[in-house]
Amino acid sequence: MTMKTEARSGIPGVGVLNKAVDVLETLREAPAGLALGGVASAVRLPKPTVYRILATLEARGYLDRTPDGGYRLSRKMFEPPAADITEQAIQRAARPEMERLLDRCRETLNLGVLDGSDVLVIQTIESPLAVRMSSKIGNRRYPHSTALGKVLLAALAEKDVLRIARTKGLPRFTAHTITTGKALIVELEKVRRLGYALDNCENEPDGRCVAAPIFGPGRKVIGALSVSGPLPRMTVSRARSLLPDLCATCDAISAAVGGKRS
Repeated sequence: MTMKTEARSGIPGVGVLNKAVDVLETLREAPAGLALGGVASAVRLPKPTVYRILATLEARGYLDRTPDGGYRLSRKMFEPPAADITEQAIQRAARPEMERLLDRCRETLNLGVLDGSDVLVIQTIESPLAVRMSSKIGNRRYPHSTALGKVLLAALAEKDVLRIARTKGLPRFTAHTITTGKALIVELEKVRRLGYALDNCENEPDGRCVAAPIFGPGRKVIGALSVSGPLPRMTVSRARSLLPDLCATCDAISAAVGGKRS
């Protein structure tokens, strides 16, 4: 591993930017990831300084955490959204199934994955109705306030959920948004028990959404699919009535990518 010189005083530019680049270059040379102490030693900077840089880069989606809590470069550093092979497989399998689901529910559909601390929308089909929820491929959303995000977070260990909550924050978007780690953990326990998640006007005050997981090999959650609609059309009762069709669609996508729901 190449040792970095502190602040690279011979290179013009803002000092903190040089330090951040040193951190990124160090992690590029350690694809398996490094702990905070390892990064600080490599760049010859104090741990508090390195921690602030790492936390900022993680919050912006440029770093992921390793299973042992270290830091590594995320896909965002190298690839455009949805370039991952798994995501491409999900997209190919999902599109025809989403079109069939659209015929039945006539509401906006979103396919999402967890990318770092964000929910990344990798496929969407908008409702044909004049009044509808809008969405675009490539949109990034907070996980704590969305049905997609809750489904994806529910597949993680509690420590990873709380780390994402600390890194990303739990901002309030509506009067119904979950804003504490404790409340989020309780909500995710409910999602695991029920097998689906509801965004009950938590991300937008005039919309409601229901989502279910997509499984890959080994029953690993690799994505989530949601149905969202505007109020007052999308009542809680109607959202729940869409679950059989939504779950059947998720089952079909899961089967196509080598996974299964149960």
